[in-house]
Amino acid sequence: MSRILHEQFNGMALSLCAEKLGLECYDPLEKLCESAQKQVHKLEGLESQLATSQYTTLCDKLITEIIDCLKARRDIYLPYIKSLAEKVVADHNCSECTGSCKVNHDMQLIEMKVSHSSLRNIINKLNMVSLPLYSDTIYPDTYRVLRNQMALIENMLTELLFLEEHYLIPKIIEAQKKINAGS
Repeated sequence: MSRILHEQFNGMALSLCAEKLGLECYDPLEKLCESAQKQVHKLEGLESQLATSQYTTLCDKLITEIIDCLKARRDIYLPYIKSLAEKVVADHNCSECTGSCKVNHDMQLIEMKVSHSSLRNIINKLNMVSLPLYSDTIYPDTYRVLRNQMALIENMLTELLFLEEHYLIPKIIEAQKKINAGS
């Protein structure tokens, strides 16, 4: 990823950073996962070797896990980040809250970090399950396409984790401090 792009994320407000991650990371990754899942289903329809069928089964499982993680980001984390950014703008102070603020700020970060651990495990599994393409073995083109898609998914996940860990999470922590969350 280019240095300019990192500087853009670094200088961005929390809500814009989350929105940019959604548009430039979550959406393309989800589309690639859906495409790879179609390749898995194509391969399941072909007669294939045991090794490739094991690979496609594992790919399908991992893709489902990734899609679930992306769904959690859209359904849980992005709305939380939007709410957090609004509280910062409104100068909300959680330490003076009369009880109407029932957001468990610490749990949001803990769950995001747990999600990162899960995604790292997926990346490790992707590395372990990919089969080498030996020249003496003939693999269907759909298998080669799936292998390439899984490599792209791995790269995109690695980039996503980097951006979230180095830009998004520190911005969330900073915003939580501004509103005295957890005080």
